[in-house]
Amino acid sequence: MIQIQTGQRIGPYRIAGLLGRGAFAQVHLAEDAKGRQVALKVGDTSGGGKFLPRFEEITTERDAHAVSPDETPAEALFLDPELGARAEVLDAAEVDELLVKEAELLVRADGAGTPRLHDVIWTAGRPVLVMEAIRGLTLRERIRSLEGVKMSWLVDVCGILEGLQAKGWTCHGDLKPENILVTEGEKLVLIDPVPESCRADRIVTTPAYNPFLRWDSKGDAQALAIQIYELLACSLPFERSPWPLAGTSLSAHGEEERRLSLSLFLSFPPLREVNALTPALISECVHHALCDARYGLSELRRDLEGFLMRR
Repeated sequence: MIQIQTGQRIGPYRIAGLLGRGAFAQVHLAEDAKGRQVALKVGDTSGGGKFLPRFEEITTERDAHAVSPDETPAEALFLDPELGARAEVLDAAEVDELLVKEAELLVRADGAGTPRLHDVIWTAGRPVLVMEAIRGLTLRERIRSLEGVKMSWLVDVCGILEGLQAKGWTCHGDLKPENILVTEGEKLVLIDPVPESCRADRIVTTPAYNPFLRWDSKGDAQALAIQIYELLACSLPFERSPWPLAGTSLSAHGEEERRLSLSLFLSFPPLREVNALTPALISECVHHALCDARYGLSELRRDLEGFLMRR
């Protein structure tokens, strides 16, 4: 694990404090010689969500050594064509490759719903992303603090993702409450996008919010539906993720076995059974996003907007 201390210098920047950490990187607040603040994203090699140390109790504390137990860091998953997904550890070179590719995504986004990338600097042979420092709370922090979450924010996320597709993004790839920032002015910003893997047999994502291990727009729609479910049910729809046959070869299991396995996996408790106050349309949106292959981001945005207009 990398050790970065307050006051330390990385290139022309002085570290002012830790903003957060995930499975494969740490983000630090830093200042340049003129006192202008930036966020520095530095690659780590902690291995992934299953291997990341956690505090004993839920906490708002930011620490380079551990994360709160209610947070869900991404995992690197090796996709065995017969056995399915298993967590693996990434080495420094693989983490650095992810950072360089993330920088390319941020350049394409040009600050449209993402932090603006100022530069990529290299220190000790490793890349450091120099990004816009954004004041705000993650959706996870809003949930934890009971400050309230607006459905319109998730509509905004749909719109941001559709706009990013027009700029050449395929998807975000790791949408979850930890990766959605709500600024002080209630502007939505998406952080930590996952670029396409350089290996066909590996994906970096958070299975709880991407249970089918997709790297496409439909996967983003499913991740948003899971977050709506979590907000209304105070639990996730799937007890165990990912789907057992996610990432397996179509020829490794018979069609009947795959269909049965999928139907069993998708037999999650409907929202209205868990929370009787859930509006019927919202419950239907979640169901369609998770179960209907033809229901994507634009359909989810359209239906959520329609619901909000009727309120």
